[in-house]
Amino acid sequence: QAEIWSVFIAILRKSVRNLQACTDVGLIEHVLKRLRNADVVVADLLIEMLGVLASYSITVKELKLLFGAMKAVGGKWPRHSAKLLNVLRQMPQRTGPDVFFSFPGRKGSAIVLPPLAKWPYENGFTFTTWFRLDPINSVNIEREKPYLYCFKTSKGVGYTAHFVGNCLVLTSMKIKGKGFQHCVKYEFQPRKWYMLAVVYIYNRWTKSEIKCLVNGQLASSTEMAWFVSTNDVFDKCYIGATPELDEERVFCGQMSAIYLFSEALTTHQICAMHRLGPGYK
Repeated sequence: QAEIWSVFIAILRKSVRNLQACTDVGLIEHVLKRLRNADVVVADLLIEMLGVLASYSITVKELKLLFGAMKAVGGKWPRHSAKLLNVLRQMPQRTGPDVFFSFPGRKGSAIVLPPLAKWPYENGFTFTTWFRLDPINSVNIEREKPYLYCFKTSKGVGYTAHFVGNCLVLTSMKIKGKGFQHCVKYEFQPRKWYMLAVVYIYNRWTKSEIKCLVNGQLASSTEMAWFVSTNDVFDKCYIGATPELDEERVFCGQMSAIYLFSEALTTHQICAMHRLGPGYK
């Protein structure tokens, strides 16, 4: 039994999606009820699991149950009370943002944005977010092309960013099926938080540019005629998918602090945003 719990804890630590699944079924409450009758070895593992779950998410009801499990009876603390105090100490210790969108990687899972009558371009534009790749497995990593964002018209022209393996590919589709692409030479590791900023700089008389900054530092830049000339409404705007919403192109992971600015932010501005951290709003 102890070995099973050890494996289960390792599974929880591996993926935020696993933590979310356990949170959805209220596992903390079930573990606390089981704790009072568990032997010492299993109890230690259950408390370790409580620390992992509680540092991800805990409800008011579950927190009351946790305090209730430490309530003194007849002037004596129950078993495991001291170890449960360590669970409380672990709760604030987390990496990454406190609030984020979780993308399960299933067909149809995405954020759909309302149509934009006219895309901002004269001052450029900037897309920023904190994100974390959390692939279901590494078997189909070469076949899957998860999209970070897709801003297109019904004619299929517009701007997209998607991953091929661990690399980010930026596309500016000028006419359907034809456009320009730029591969960002930066290896994004799975299950690690990054602050990404893609800056589209518009120059009327010289070549326009695209800059990509990761964690406040310039990762890639290129001259590209990215501007899409169209009078059509941008009515196919998605975060974490394409209009097809198929499994091979939906994002699997987490995103936080998603911003779209109607101007090309400077490197200093993006660096300052990074220093403010993922929790800044």
